Amino acid sequence: MTSSPVTARRDTPVREALALLRDHHITAMPVVTSSGQVCGVVAEIDLIRDRVLPDPRAHLLSPDPVTELPPAYVERVMNPVTVAVRDGSEVSVAVDIMAERALKSLPVLDDDDVLVGVISRSDVAAALARDDDTLDQELTTLITKLGHPDWLVVVADGSVVISGPNTPKDRALAESAAATVAGVTRVRIDQPEALNTEE
Repeated sequence: MTSSPVTARRDTPVREALALLRDHHITAMPVVTSSGQVCGVVAEIDLIRDRVLPDPRAHLLSPDPVTELPPAYVERVMNPVTVAVRDGSEVSVAVDIMAERALKSLPVLDDDDVLVGVISRSDVAAALARDDDTLDQELTTLITKLGHPDWLVVVADGSVVISGPNTPKDRALAESAAATVAGVTRVRIDQPEALNTEE
């Protein structure tokens, strides 16, 4: 997630909003109230629609003259917010929403509906691109801080195998810890082999 994201206000001029998108290399941004609550989202296409004149040389007939001024402020072109995620939501929930609705990003809100960040497809892609050594070090450090330095972590292509947790509680802890590390795509806890009780 990107904290302190770029935002616009209802009264932000369209040209200023376009400059914000250009300067920060983004394609959309939340529109917020003075209290930080999201009231809309404005995208590049919203801002450029009706602002590009047709080329009269491209047609045999002259186009109708443009008599109306394009909208001057974000409020006139923004879309009301219909989709957002909570800051406590799992990343997989955000990814599913973005995939289903063909969105590039989502506002992230706290329990008071105040904007705390934006999660984008590029944020998720960057996390998934983290190398195995980084994931291994981060998870090993985390598990050690949780009081289990004897557990063994092996990472291959984002897939994690943790050996050592013996009880159901420890296995659940190991799975939860691994799931919090950005870039981990799969978690397996090695089960201790059952003792051979046959005489």
